[in-house]
Amino acid sequence: MATIKKVLEGIIVPEMQTIKDRLASIEGEIKSLHSEIKRLDDKIDNGLARLDNKIDTGLVRLEDRINHLDQKLSTELARLDDKLSSQVTRLDEKLTFTNKRLDEALDIRERLAALEAKVGR
Repeated sequence: MATIKKVLEGIIVPEMQTIKDRLASIEGEIKSLHSEIKRLDDKIDNGLARLDNKIDTGLVRLEDRINHLDQKLSTELARLDDKLSSQVTRLDEKLTFTNKRLDEALDIRERLAALEAKVGR
């Protein structure tokens, strides 16, 4: 039994020590990988935060630009509406004047026809 114990201690103990050393090495590599993963995760988080900031800034600028263009468009539409209303009013006045002149011309024609009828009899 002592010989078996010596054989086991001579073969298995060194193998177990090799396995323990290899496990310690693997644990070190795993810790190193965890550190690298953490570093990459932080780097991604920072990149995403910067990207979010750029997007937010861009959206604010875009919104400001849209608001500016909306105000400009509203102002231009109001100006065109005023101009169109003014032109419609002017055309209405011209039509009223023209209708008045046509009524006068028809009245004169009717009087002339009546005079011609009296003279021509």
